[in-house]
Amino acid sequence: MSHRIAYQGHFYSEDELREAIWLVQIELRNGLPEDEKREAERQISELISLLKSLHNP
Repeated sequence: MSHRIAYQGHFYSEDELREAIWLVQIELRNGLPEDEKREAERQISELISLLKSLHNP
């Protein structure tokens, strides 16, 4: 059974969370203004926490 988790009004599977993390990491590598960089780092932290919660409900 595939588990899904809610984040910002949408439901995501494990694969979708991993893809979202990957995409934000690419944005960070390409360079962002300082405020957007902080937001991207916060978002990655949240997504990783959500990913962990799928494995440790």
